Amino acid sequence: MKKVLVFDEIAETAITYLKANDLEVISNKQNDDNDLIAHSDADGMILMMHPVSEKILSQMPKLKVIARYGVGYDNVNLDDADAHGIIVTNTPGANATAVAETAVMHMLMAGRSFYQQRLSITEDVNNIQIGQEVTNKTIGIIGFGAIGQKIDQLLTGFNVKVLAYARHNKVVKNGRMASLEEIYTQSDFVVLALPATSETNNMIDMAVFKKMKSNAVLVNIGRGTVIDEQALINALKSGEIAGAGLDVVAVEPISEDNELLSLPNVFVTPHVAAKSREAFDTVGLTAAEEVVRVLNGQAPRYQVN
Repeated sequence: MKKVLVFDEIAETAITYLKANDLEVISNKQNDDNDLIAHSDADGMILMMHPVSEKILSQMPKLKVIARYGVGYDNVNLDDADAHGIIVTNTPGANATAVAETAVMHMLMAGRSFYQQRLSITEDVNNIQIGQEVTNKTIGIIGFGAIGQKIDQLLTGFNVKVLAYARHNKVVKNGRMASLEEIYTQSDFVVLALPATSETNNMIDMAVFKKMKSNAVLVNIGRGTVIDEQALINALKSGEIAGAGLDVVAVEPISEDNELLSLPNVFVTPHVAAKSREAFDTVGLTAAEEVVRVLNGQAPRYQVN
């Protein structure tokens, strides 16, 4: 019987599907390299966030497929996977609603300083700024795939004007496609829904912040490395922009001494945008289906290498 390594928090729907297809399911926390290497006889893997590269792959000779439990796959070295003949897949769109809802929540929380208002009930919090509404504002969405389009859809009731940027033109429900320059200079909220690539690394830097409106709020539900974090801190402290809502940061998990956590105009969550019961079920089943396809000698639907 072929074996599939999964992580402890995986949705039961995924485990049920794998077992129904005569696969043995092995589960652990996937916290370190040894959690993966200990199961060197695994034929497939459903991977959360732990980095995977040559050190691990060279010790898992039977591995045929790594199914990323989510959209981003920057924690898998695709060149190393290719060298070992391992197929890597992801689950595009499966968690779009959960992540889009989180983006809207960050717009509201950061835009109105709600977290700081809550702290003021039990702590001595000074200088809480009066924020802005989302309604009737211009919203820039950079990255207009499944998540970006879902954000656009969810914002319909706010009567917003959406400026969207992507490599290819798409239908924008509440606005139009736009250039990055238009988004930077015109948006009251800028939402980043981008993967981590060499092209997106630190693309939001001080030069960008200087173009943005002083009332602008930056929201990032993509990958932390898209933002030059020190430039963001400087822009928030100097008033170059008004605030930020971040589900991701450059180095995760975020450390307690990260200066972003002490700034009064920032709302941070620990990379939980995709964590809803519904998303876990959908993502888990999609990943499990990809593993089964590959181990049965079929072509996967969402191969990324």
